[in-house]
Amino acid sequence: MHCAIAAASEAAAESDRRPLHLSVGELVNFACRRGDLVGDGSGGPTAEEGIRAHQKLQKQRPEGSESEYRLQVQVAIDGTLVQLSGRVDILHPQADLHRPVQLDEIKTTYCPPDKLAESVRQLHWAQLKIYGYCYLLQRQAETGTAVADAERVALQMLWHNLKEKKTYPELLEYDWPELQAFARAALTEYVQWHRDWQLHRARVQSSARALTFPFPDYRPGQRELAVAAYRCLRDGGELLVEAPTGIGKTASTLFPAIKAVGEAQVEQLLYLTAKNSGRQVVRETAARLQDRGLHLSVLEIQARDKTCACRLGLCSRDADNICPRTRGFYDRLPEARRALLGQPLLTPAVVAEVADRLQLCPFELSLQMLPWADLVVCDFNYVFDPLVRMGALLDQRIKRALLVDEAHNLSDRARAMYSARITRGDSRRAAAACKGSHPTLGRSIQALVRALDKWVAERRQEGTHAGNSENRDAELWVTPPLNAEGSAGGYWPAAVSRAAHRVMAEVTRLWEKSQSPPETIGDWPRALYRYLLIEQLLGEQHRCLTRAENRDAPWQEQEIKLLCLNAAAYLRQTYQQFHAVIAFSATLRPAAYIYRQLGLRAESPYLVLPSPFRPEQLGVYLCPYVDTRYQARHRATDALVDMVSRVYRSRPGNYLVFFPSYRFLQQVAGRFAARFPEIALVQQAPGAGERERAGFLEHFAAGRQSLGFAIMGGVFGEGVDYVGERLVGTIVVGVGLPQVNAEQELLRRACDTSDAHTGGNGFDTAYRYPGLTRVLQTAGRVIRTESDRGVVILADYRFADPFYRALYPEHWQVQTCDSGAALSSGLSRFWGLEFSVLAQGAPSAPASSDAGFADIGAHGEPYKTDF
Repeated sequence: MHCAIAAASEAAAESDRRPLHLSVGELVNFACRRGDLVGDGSGGPTAEEGIRAHQKLQKQRPEGSESEYRLQVQVAIDGTLVQLSGRVDILHPQADLHRPVQLDEIKTTYCPPDKLAESVRQLHWAQLKIYGYCYLLQRQAETGTAVADAERVALQMLWHNLKEKKTYPELLEYDWPELQAFARAALTEYVQWHRDWQLHRARVQSSARALTFPFPDYRPGQRELAVAAYRCLRDGGELLVEAPTGIGKTASTLFPAIKAVGEAQVEQLLYLTAKNSGRQVVRETAARLQDRGLHLSVLEIQARDKTCACRLGLCSRDADNICPRTRGFYDRLPEARRALLGQPLLTPAVVAEVADRLQLCPFELSLQMLPWADLVVCDFNYVFDPLVRMGALLDQRIKRALLVDEAHNLSDRARAMYSARITRGDSRRAAAACKGSHPTLGRSIQALVRALDKWVAERRQEGTHAGNSENRDAELWVTPPLNAEGSAGGYWPAAVSRAAHRVMAEVTRLWEKSQSPPETIGDWPRALYRYLLIEQLLGEQHRCLTRAENRDAPWQEQEIKLLCLNAAAYLRQTYQQFHAVIAFSATLRPAAYIYRQLGLRAESPYLVLPSPFRPEQLGVYLCPYVDTRYQARHRATDALVDMVSRVYRSRPGNYLVFFPSYRFLQQVAGRFAARFPEIALVQQAPGAGERERAGFLEHFAAGRQSLGFAIMGGVFGEGVDYVGERLVGTIVVGVGLPQVNAEQELLRRACDTSDAHTGGNGFDTAYRYPGLTRVLQTAGRVIRTESDRGVVILADYRFADPFYRALYPEHWQVQTCDSGAALSSGLSRFWGLEFSVLAQGAPSAPASSDAGFADIGAHGEPYKTDF
């Protein structure tokens, strides 16, 4: 241990001898933020608006001045050489001896500068003062003449109000001692932090190089996955892996990723998972590795709703509707960062403890720690969602690796992230909530409602482009957002967009003044901002859907939805920010479909691993004598009731029956309860909360004999480990096709027309492949460990179709049962072999060796022949 610490200290000292490259923006954002946390980062001036304002003002500069003036200086801070660089928006050279050089910085706002929050003003001025320091220091290096204490520089902030289209100049002069003291204080704070961070990083790398695999043996396929993962992490690129349940995907990807960190192939790891259970497995795996000597800081980012102190009732907003934990947030942040740096597990509970002590927002504190964690565990949206993704990830100078668990969920999630909607009902409620306290905002929202009304009225009047709606009481119009030239088409709700921009400008003015919209309107402003953001990203893969429901009602509902049919192109853009991307799941088939949906490069490797379990552990029974299609369900009910009873009585234990809809579930449950009242049923309820879901799972404890009815593709069909006797069988009712609706039909038609973004067979892409994924995920709940044994019943004649048979997992030994009697006979034979199979033990795996897995990436020899 002492040797590791000494090595880490030596490595940190070596980093001090190398110049620290730092931008003015980085320095200011880290060391110069003071005061309140303002707004939530949504709805401010867009990048395009800022660029246009900069270009306009730069073109108006006087003759002889320069725009985008480059500054680069070197300065020694406590023995560390810092190279500081940046660009000034406008530089005015010294016109005469009576006036100093002037530096201009342009900032865009939606409100007058005197109404801006003081913390925002201070941050912008801090940037300009650092520029002034750099300018005088650079001139000293160029002339060889030391800067005199009396030397002054004029700093001008150009506040450009986008609403008024007016610029407010603010000019101050500073002398050299003032600028030097300010800049060196900021640099000292950053350098001290950088040294602590480098010492931590050196310990991480040293311990990662010495790390050994945390288990004595490897399951079949586990070593192969680890080798492929390390090669991807070392060389960069992408890797797609279908790894069946039980291989140990988390350990097989995290361990080589940490070895890559130890070899400096990667600097930071992001592990994405859509399920709470997935985050728990990562925590447990990391803790196991830390117990073996690994120094690694793991940050788990939890959803805002589950983390925010206000939403949890731990604090109350003040008279201005401001959370007190955001007041003076940046004044207390440095102490919180120091307390959390290097902590092994930065779970929400650990972060909340520090946040409570220092009265900080725990969610915002977790985001502030993002750059200073070695492994970040979070949901998909923090990386892929354009509204909430973490800005720190945009710094591509850091080599990051992305590990995407349960990647089969990513395509649907990404489509939702790149879709957006505005509804009349939500907008009217928001306007009503603003009427007394925020009249200006309320009026702008009412204008948005009127624009939406007018747009729908125009669609009706034209009587064209009407689509089919799944609701008889609704009207639907579908239009492509772009015309043949790639610009907005003639049927685009431009007036709605202009009204929405005016609403967001008013919301931003409130945030800029450290105020907030009424709390009662909730997340409505964020939903509106998403609409405007997605509007800027529209492409050929989008459709504009206009819905109108209950036309004759006093308050008819109307909606405009920007629907993304395929998000592959957007995912592709995000992948490019990472050195390596590894996407893995137990169900990623067929490969061509997955590549199209996830936006992976066609040449990326696709690794399919065998199941680590014996085929005899799982009995798969196909029952084609049942037809579960919608029009035949009334005839299938009795057959399903009989089937469930046969399966349950064949070997009493815990069973789950998965249905395609609640209506079908309730229909079969009612008939089953009438015929078999002695067998207790537990049913998944629509809209159940966390407490209800936990109560449902309690029925499936070892030693119980519970029969549960649940929804395929729901919370109980994915991401739950029913280990051992917690689940001995599932019955999959139907092939899991998504519900037929207007949006699914749009996807199908887009694929059938060979759309470049969604190409492939339309029915397969929109219905059969997603349904198959649900089925395989549901079936994967049964066998979770080497000692598990259970059955999967496929209840539908369509499962016998060659389309499905070609895509079944290789370890499935499907037995066809043409009747209930044949099913009972097959189950009797399977369970009769139970004890003899268990006596054989789990499949053997290659033994661990220090010359193989434990030495991935060590000593520059990642490809040992026995690996």
